[in-house]
Amino acid sequence: MARSLPPDPSLGTALRQLREARDLSQEGVSVNASISLGTYGKIERNEVAPAWATVRAIARALGISMEELGATVDKLG
Repeated sequence: MARSLPPDPSLGTALRQLREARDLSQEGVSVNASISLGTYGKIERNEVAPAWATVRAIARALGISMEELGATVDKLG
């Protein structure tokens, strides 16, 4: 069985920065992304590597494009 890649620390940091810049709570983002608050918190803390569909849902919940998210991750990485 293939091993999963470890979480990218830049992703969690980028999500937190983008969320805080929009004055959103973790709970608000998780509800709008249809994921649990616990899962969203783990993603921001870099405890889990989210699936692609989850990342897309979070970007929509933040009101940003995947390009904007990617650019933010690249700046941090």
